[in-house]
Amino acid sequence: MTSVRVPIMFCGEWIEQNGHYRFNGTEARGIMVPRSTTYAQLIEKVSRVICIDISKFDIEMKFKLKTFDPMPPVPIMNDDDVDYFLEETISGAEPDSCPEEPVEPYVEGECLSPNNFVAEDQSIFEFVPKTQPNDRRSNEENVNVIVHDDVDGITVSDPTLGNVAHSNNRYMPRVNLFACSSSFDTDNSHSNTINLPSTEVVGDSDWLMGKKLFSSKEELQQVLFMEALRKNFEFKTFKSGKNILVVKCVDNTCKWRLRAMKFGSLNMFKITKYYSVHSCALDVRKRDHRHASFKLIGHKICHKFDGASSSYRPGDIREDFQKQFGFEISYHKAWKAREYAMEKVRGTPEDSFKLLPLYMEMLKKKNSGTCTFLEVDNANNFKYFFMAIGGCIHGFISSIRPVIAIDGTFLKGKFKGTLFIATALDGNNQLYHVAFGVGDSENDASWGWFLMKLKVAIGEVPNLVFISDKHPSIQKNVNIAFPNAAYGICTHHLKQNLRAKFKEIEVGAIVELAAKAYRPQHFNYFMNEIQKVDERVVKYLQDAGYEKWAHSHFDGLRYSIMTTNIAESMNYVLKNPRQLPIHKLLASIIDKLREWFCDRREEAVNCHTRLTKWAEKELLTKSENSRTYKVVPLNMNEFIVKDGDLNGHVNILDKTCNCREFQLDQLPCEHALAVCRYRETLSVYDMCSRYYSSEAWVTAYAETIYHVGTEEEWEVSEEVQSNEVLHPVEKRKKGRPQQIRIPSQGEEKLRRKCGRCGSRGHNRLTCSLPMPLSSNEPVVRPNET
Repeated sequence: MTSVRVPIMFCGEWIEQNGHYRFNGTEARGIMVPRSTTYAQLIEKVSRVICIDISKFDIEMKFKLKTFDPMPPVPIMNDDDVDYFLEETISGAEPDSCPEEPVEPYVEGECLSPNNFVAEDQSIFEFVPKTQPNDRRSNEENVNVIVHDDVDGITVSDPTLGNVAHSNNRYMPRVNLFACSSSFDTDNSHSNTINLPSTEVVGDSDWLMGKKLFSSKEELQQVLFMEALRKNFEFKTFKSGKNILVVKCVDNTCKWRLRAMKFGSLNMFKITKYYSVHSCALDVRKRDHRHASFKLIGHKICHKFDGASSSYRPGDIREDFQKQFGFEISYHKAWKAREYAMEKVRGTPEDSFKLLPLYMEMLKKKNSGTCTFLEVDNANNFKYFFMAIGGCIHGFISSIRPVIAIDGTFLKGKFKGTLFIATALDGNNQLYHVAFGVGDSENDASWGWFLMKLKVAIGEVPNLVFISDKHPSIQKNVNIAFPNAAYGICTHHLKQNLRAKFKEIEVGAIVELAAKAYRPQHFNYFMNEIQKVDERVVKYLQDAGYEKWAHSHFDGLRYSIMTTNIAESMNYVLKNPRQLPIHKLLASIIDKLREWFCDRREEAVNCHTRLTKWAEKELLTKSENSRTYKVVPLNMNEFIVKDGDLNGHVNILDKTCNCREFQLDQLPCEHALAVCRYRETLSVYDMCSRYYSSEAWVTAYAETIYHVGTEEEWEVSEEVQSNEVLHPVEKRKKGRPQQIRIPSQGEEKLRRKCGRCGSRGHNRLTCSLPMPLSSNEPVVRPNET
């Protein structure tokens, strides 16, 4: 059987000059294959010779013919291509297009003279790693791997190099070079390296054994650092440059060493020499490892800060590191590693403000109807931000009770600031967030800007009510932005103010009962009880305005929403995200809204009652309480309901009752339920407001909230990209800087008094005053006469 000689060249790249292609390779091998070789057999032969695992890599082969006209490399993709390639190799003849010219065959781009004539044409093999299902992704450390087998070659390119071989090159997905499944991962199975033949290796078997390619010199150093930690040894850099790295063990008597060189014209590094045996003494191995830098540790714990939680403390880092590697690190190094990891995962606060215009644009693209506003000062420093998701706006206007609780909470990031929140309650009495904002603090300017943007987002809403704490800026700007809306005070903050002003008096429980009373008669009763305790409290409540905090005097429909706890609850939900950079904070809010919308939409769709679960439960409780009530009809629409107290006068047509609960809550009171039981033709559900229906519940969460995706996926216009937003101007605290509260050791000595003479600057042992002869003999101090 005829055998064919096939030279193989690899470790290089294609070069195109004036339309002519040549392969600049650094490694060469030769194989013998039968003339009847198939495509699969050739693949298997090549992969075995160049040490490539075909279960992990796809191989592409090309060969090149020498012709008068420039011709790109010809791919080998099936048995027919292999047959043509081998026939050309055997014949050594030129294609029919140039029959009279002798052929100067190329072996991987190298032109041979007639004296060194080789009949085989060039074959190029490209292979790329197949995607592993458990590869961990990263936005920071990634390389694109392209492997060329140019006549059996391998090349690996940095992402910035683009296509180095062929327009059909395939790229490996981004792979985190140092991702770990535990706190500190020492498994190198995911290291982004490629085995190569013919490396000089001395010593026992080692995972570094064999020629390896690394995406950069930094990656090689990181891998060496982790290897040193894992095997408890230290090394020093003997030589380092752009094209070379030589490291040796810190013990001069130890022969462990490694040499790596830059790979061709690429940024890759490959190991050329490696002696893996350690002969250093145990005394060299110290308690604190020299290679355990805060950056290396921080890189290994990045996965701990993927979310908003920051519960992974420096103490936990020290403990995990000691358990994993057996070394102790200082608290300061653990803290720096934590800060480094958080910055690497979450970015810097300064960069976060620069991303705001892009984030806003993508948010509006992903979620139709979304309103976002951003304001900067003359120097492009951040001032205010507003965000209202389209799904939340549409659901609030159509299906949510028009009562908005607004509140502000402080941010914990580098530039501080205040987060503004506007929240309502859905028909199931769950939080429904309308809008969010960010400003410098709670003042007239920031609240006025936020409320004006809220007006743009929701427009004019009939019977709208705002509830907040007793902050003067909120009430002032609500009246400006929403002149037709009613304004109420949070009863919880009212009680806190009373407790602060009248510390010796406890009337909070009675004030709460007075605030929740529906009938003016009940309100007057509780106010009389408060007056018996202290008239000053009554005067304070009168100055606050009964119409702002008392349900019985309020000019509007509060639907029994008496506090801003619904907004305070969101403050607690965002407890951890409030310390994130601003665009990460917004992403956390979007994630939480998306989660709530998804869960509650499913819950609402699966609700098979006419009212929401909460409303059904409320009616059931009232119905049980009204079973003993006696109903006396007055006419077809009016009824007297005797309850043993003040009784009730119910008008079914107007949906009112003199207890005022029916009309203020828009939900039947106990008297109305007794009438519905008396008149069997009346439906309880017809007496309820639409806001409590399961249909409105479904409508409120009908739209889907989408995340904006990763920064690499953002597609924004050049105009938006050109918008520059700088971080807020850091405000200096008022007053002079505080003095150091904890004195130094020397200052502390000067402050202490001598136990013998009472002077400062020395102690009783160094005092010049003589010791008294007896305990009864007085000591005469220098300043005494």
